[in-house]
Amino acid sequence: MANEIAVTTARIINKLYGNGEPDKAVLASLRAADTIDSKRAQAVWPVMFSEMSEKDISNDPTGRPTYAETAIYAALRCYAIHQQAVEESVYAQSSSKDKTKNLEGVTFFNALAGLRTNDETRVALDRRVQALLASRNLANTVKSITQLTRILKSNNRELKVDYAQLAQDLFLFETSFEMANRICLKWGQQYYWQPSKEVSNSEDKN
Repeated sequence: MANEIAVTTARIINKLYGNGEPDKAVLASLRAADTIDSKRAQAVWPVMFSEMSEKDISNDPTGRPTYAETAIYAALRCYAIHQQAVEESVYAQSSSKDKTKNLEGVTFFNALAGLRTNDETRVALDRRVQALLASRNLANTVKSITQLTRILKSNNRELKVDYAQLAQDLFLFETSFEMANRICLKWGQQYYWQPSKEVSNSEDKN
């Protein structure tokens, strides 16, 4: 399945949210632990590993996390940061094969793009995103995304973000340098594209 990581992450997020009764202890552990191998992350493991396929769980003799484990954990942590003190779930799908489905979510970088309309914050935000897009180091990328999640939350707590798709993107980012380039291009497209440009171009053609 091409989007298996996203599907798994969505399942875990829905489990954490618990139909409006979130698992506050696990969410707190996610916010406190930077990485999946942190001692503080142990409360997350039962919820996370029980929903993952066997092939995505590490069997490395040293316990080194798999790409899937690292990507899913990073996205879950961003979700936990955004979800704190918010009653409604801040996660929702941004795309679906079912064209009749009403989608409430936006991708992470589409959400950030919405903040670019504010002239006071655009320059500083652009600087952060540009640094992120220039990096091909996963740890630095995850750190930047986590910081941007806090900025996103402070500006719009109620926005629904597709954190499952973010996990899928991070997983692909890890697989190769070429794929990291493609994912960064995708993020850049989502962040910089402006709907008004499309309208302007169509008007020019007329």
